Amino acid sequence: MIPLAKAMGVGVEESDDHALVLVAPKEPNKNSLNTAFGGSLVSLATLAGYGVVWELMRDEKDAVKPKWHIVVKESRAAYRRPVIGDLRAICERPAQAAIAEFKEALSRYGKAKLKLRARVIEGGQTAVDVQAAFVVTR
Repeated sequence: MIPLAKAMGVGVEESDDHALVLVAPKEPNKNSLNTAFGGSLVSLATLAGYGVVWELMRDEKDAVKPKWHIVVKESRAAYRRPVIGDLRAICERPAQAAIAEFKEALSRYGKAKLKLRARVIEGGQTAVDVQAAFVVTR
């Protein structure tokens, strides 16, 4: 659904009740220093957060599904270290209480915001930390 994801070569490594993990090869996402391009890193992390929200909306069990729109309201990225190899972003799913609050607001107002944290990880260390707020509307 998002052309940038295709151009980056994004794939799903894992999607379970705990987290969504996205991966992308380094080659189409590298910079002139032969490390991962910063824009690709933040994009992959943002896509991981978007994917978590999208999956929450896809899992809605209403008989008649309303059409929802997901947008990034705000985000902040902290670049901690370069990424030398392939890109890997992890977005942990929010706690059940946060999901319930989000869905209640969505049901009541037709609009809700969910704050998520996604990280680009390499060698067990956080290379990029992205905090983003996603808004879902009808």
